[in-house]
Formats: sequence, C-alpha cells, structure tokens
Amino acid sequence: MGPAASTPGTPRAADPPDTCRASVSVAELRAAWHAAAAGRFRGTMQQPSTAPGAPATEGEWSPTGEVVAVLGCHGYAGCTTVAVALAAATDRPVHLLETAAPGASGLVGYATAELGPTGTGWVRGRRDHVILDRREHPGPVPLPDPDPPTHPDIPDPGGTAQEQLTVVDAGCHPDGLEAAPGWVGPAVAAAQHLVLVTTATVPGMRRLEETLERLGPPTPGWCWPCVARPLAGGPRRCGTAPARPPGTC
Repeated sequence: MGPAASTPGTPRAADPPDTCRASVSVAELRAAWHAAAAGRFRGTMQQPSTAPGAPATEGEWSPTGEVVAVLGCHGYAGCTTVAVALAAATDRPVHLLETAAPGASGLVGYATAELGPTGTGWVRGRRDHVILDRREHPGPVPLPDPDPPTHPDIPDPGGTAQEQLTVVDAGCHPDGLEAAPGWVGPAVAAAQHLVLVTTATVPGMRRLEETLERLGPPTPGWCWPCVARPLAGGPRRCGTAPARPPGTC
C-alpha cells in the first residue's frame, strides 16, 4: 500500500509565541530596495558591486565643455525622452550619458546605429549627430569617456567644428542628489543647466515642488527649466513651476 494520505481538515500547528516578525517600515523597505538595486547584500550573500571584467568606476568627473543635466522628479517621468529631445534639437555635437542601470535603460530603443561596447563600461550608439552612451554593467556608474571619438558618418549640423555639449540623463533620485551613485550627484549639482522633468498631474507638481525645495536656492547663472509631460491620452496642458527668487530664469 502507498503512504497514508493526510487526513483532510487536520489543523495546522500554531506558531510558537513570540515568533512573529516585527513590522517593516517604509523607510526600511526603500533602503532595502536601493541596496538590492546596487548589488549590496549582507553576511555571506555579499555580491561584487561590479560585473566581471568591468572597469573601476568610482571617482570624480571633470567635464571639459558645457553640461546639461536632466533630472526626473519621480519615476517614469520621461527623463530619457526629454534628454534625447534636447540632444537632438541642438546644432552642436552632443554626447548623451544615461546613468540608469542596464536593466532599467530607456536609451536602448533610441539609437539608429549600435557601435558596441567601448571597453570603459559603456555601450555606445548614435542617433544623427548625437553619441548615446548607456551602461554596460550593473554596479557603480562608470566614469564617462573624456572625449568620445566622433563617428565618421555622424553629420556636423553647424557645418564647422563646434564645442561638444554633454547631456546627462541623471534619472530619478527621490532621496536627493546625495543618494545618487558615484559622480552623478556632484555632476548634476555642478551642471551649467538643470532640467527638471515631471508629469502634468497634481502628484507630479507636488514632486516638482519637493525637488525644487530639496535643491535649495540656485547658484548665480543657474536656470531651472521645468518640463511637464502630459499623460498619454490626457489633456495636453503643462503645469506651472513654483515661483522662484528674482534674478533666476
């Protein structure tokens, strides 16, 4: 005969007292999510922060030309879409850097030609006169190439050699720029131009106000253009950014 079947309706033994787990706060869940996304684990589960063969990536970035940083006020605000639109609209050679993890990249579908890995932690593509770099490995964000070579097929919109513009797609960092990985936070803070991206909704406007409050007073000559993306199928209206101090644009 086979093994005796379990008796239906047999009550499950009650858990011993004092074994229930304490509730987890939202802040703890958020910290755990950021740690998991960065590949940081405790105890024997510690994982390397970089993929095998990835270059050392922590350090400071000192760009030589003008920098435009695009920062999302919340997730899925459309940071990459706005960054690509800005890069494509200028008549200068542009180097666009996306700092999101490879699995969260929104830049994959924008290249019209893939140029392959650079050997410095980036995967390169191009779209017209724009060089598109996205991360190749998870972990720390690699330092950008100081002067990426221009592909011979990339047209020069101005007709003459012009200074390169760098556009940084910084993504969304709800805990502030100090929580941004590696060189990203300092690069956004030091950029000559900062574009904030949000959605044209009440929650989107609130997140915009929170981001402006967190950034604090602008430095002299620092502008804060704010782009409000309408939701698909919704009314095409843009919200108004909160009033800024006199002398700022």
